[in-house]
Amino acid sequence: MRAVLILGLAFFVIPSFVVASSETAPLPPSPICGGVADPTPAKPAVEILAGYGTGGFDIQTRTPRAQAFFTNGMQLAHAFAHKAATNAFAEAVKLDPDCAMCLWGEAWSRGPTINYTIERQDQAELRPLVDKAARLAGSASPRDRMLIAALQKRYVDGGGKGRGDYAFARAMDEIARAYPDDNEVAIITADAWMIPASNKETQENLPRAVELLEGALKRQPNDTGAIHFYIHATEMSGFGGRAEPYADKLATLAPSASHLVHMPSHTFYLVGRYGDALSANQQAAKLDGANAQRQGLTGPDGIWKLTYHAHNVQFGIGGAMMDGDGPGALALAKTVLDRPPSTEPDGGFAQYLLGSAYFAYGRYADRAQVLALPDPGVKQPYARAMWRYARGEAAARAGDLAAVRAEAAQIAVPSADLKAFDYLRPQIGAMVSVARGVLTGRAAMLEGKPQDAAMAYRDAALIQEKTLVRLSDPPAWWYPVRRSYAAALLAAGDPVRATAEAETTLKRAPKDPLTLVVLSRAAAAQDRKAEADQRMAQAKAGWTGAFVAPPAGLL
Repeated sequence: MRAVLILGLAFFVIPSFVVASSETAPLPPSPICGGVADPTPAKPAVEILAGYGTGGFDIQTRTPRAQAFFTNGMQLAHAFAHKAATNAFAEAVKLDPDCAMCLWGEAWSRGPTINYTIERQDQAELRPLVDKAARLAGSASPRDRMLIAALQKRYVDGGGKGRGDYAFARAMDEIARAYPDDNEVAIITADAWMIPASNKETQENLPRAVELLEGALKRQPNDTGAIHFYIHATEMSGFGGRAEPYADKLATLAPSASHLVHMPSHTFYLVGRYGDALSANQQAAKLDGANAQRQGLTGPDGIWKLTYHAHNVQFGIGGAMMDGDGPGALALAKTVLDRPPSTEPDGGFAQYLLGSAYFAYGRYADRAQVLALPDPGVKQPYARAMWRYARGEAAARAGDLAAVRAEAAQIAVPSADLKAFDYLRPQIGAMVSVARGVLTGRAAMLEGKPQDAAMAYRDAALIQEKTLVRLSDPPAWWYPVRRSYAAALLAAGDPVRATAEAETTLKRAPKDPLTLVVLSRAAAAQDRKAEADQRMAQAKAGWTGAFVAPPAGLL
C-alpha cells in the first residue's frame, strides 16, 4: 500500500501530501495565484511557463493565446504546479470567456489530488464553473463534452474520497474506453482512480490506473504526465521499481518543474539508489530557489513559502542519510535550522521538519555543533524529543555512555502534547518511542551488553515497521532500525540470526550499505570469506565518499 504522506507538505495544512514546483500552499485554492511581478521591468500577471513537460490538447477557442494557456495549464497540472495551473486556465478564460474547456480546466485544476482533499465549500464554488462550461459546450467536440459532463459528477460529494470522486472516475473510464489512444484522457482517468485510493489509503482500482498509464507510456514513452503518475501508481501498488526506466529520464524532460525533478527520488529510494534520491532533491531545491525569486518571495523565509520545498529538503536529507553523505545531509539540514521560527510555536510540520535536521546533525555533525543547537522548548515537544535524540546520537559517537543514557531518559512526550499532529498523533508518538529505543540500544552496546541492545532495537524496529508505514516519503525514521537489531545479534555472538534479520532489512531498504556491512561481518564470523568480501564491496559501492564502516554500536 502506498505510503500516505509526503511530510514536506504538512498534514496540518492538508490531509495528505503533494509536491509542486512554483506554488504556495495548495489550500485554499485560488483562481489566480501567480508570482509577484518584478517591478523593473513590469511583467504580465500570468505567463506561459516553459520546461514543465508535456500535456494539453486542442480545444475550441477563438483565440490562439487561450489555447496556449490551456495547454500550459495541462502541463503545469501534470507537474503538480497546482496554483500555476489554475492561474493559466483562468487566464485562458479571461482571453476567451466563451471557451468551455478553459472553464473546465480551471475547475478541474482546483479539485482534489492524490495528496489532498478539498472542502465542501470549495466544491460548491467549482460546480457552477463546470455547469457554465456545459452551457457553453454546444459546439465542442464529443470528447470535450464528455469531459465536462464527467467533471460535473465530481463536485457532488467529491472532495477526494467521496461518492463524487468515484462517479467522476467511472465517467472518465468510459471516456478512456471510448478514446483508447488518447493519452490525456488516460492520465486524467488514472489520476481520478488514484485520488480516492490514496486519500482512503487503499489499493482499490490501482490496477486499472497502472494499466492506463502503461498504455499511455507505450504510446508515448516521454509523456511526463504519464511518467509522473506512473511513479506514484507503482509506489502505491507496492512495485515502485517498475518505474525506474522512466524515473531515470523524467528530470531531463521537465527541467523547470521542481516536483518532476524531485519525483524520480521516490523510485530511486525504493530501489536503493539513495545517492540519486539525494541528487534529485538537491536539484529540485535549487529550482525552488529560482521559483521563489521569480515570485518575489525574498528573505530567509521566502523559499519556505513554496508548498513543496520542505518536502524536497526532507526527502533529500533522507537520501543523504542512507547514502552516507554527511556533508549533503548537513547542508540541507542547515537550511532547516537557519529557517526563521514558525509563526505557530507548536506547529506540527515545523517540528517534523526540525526532526529531520536533528537526525542529520546527530549522525554527522561535530558533537560541539550538536550541543550548541538551541533547545526548541516545551511548546515544540516532538522537536524537543528529536533534539535530545540528536544529542544522544552524538554522545554515542563519542562513546559517552552517561550522556546517551541521560538523553534517552528525557525522551518522552505524552500523546496529549502532540495535538498539533491531529490524526497522525499515534505515528508521531511512535517516532518518539523509536528515538528512545534507539538510544537505549546505543547505550547498551557501549556498555558491552549487546543482548540488552538487541531487545531495545527489536522493540524499536517493531514499532517502526508497524506504526510508521504511513510516514514514508521517505521513511519517517531515518534508517531501518532492524539493521541495528541485526548488528546487536552479531555482537552477541549469533551470526545466523544476525544474517536473517539483515536479509529481512534489505527487503525494506534495498542495498542499504550499512545493512550490507552487517551481512559482511556475519559472513566473516561464519568463515565465509568470499561472501564477506562481496557484501563489503556492495556496501562500499553504495556509499558516498571514503568508506569507514561505523562500529557495531552505531550500525
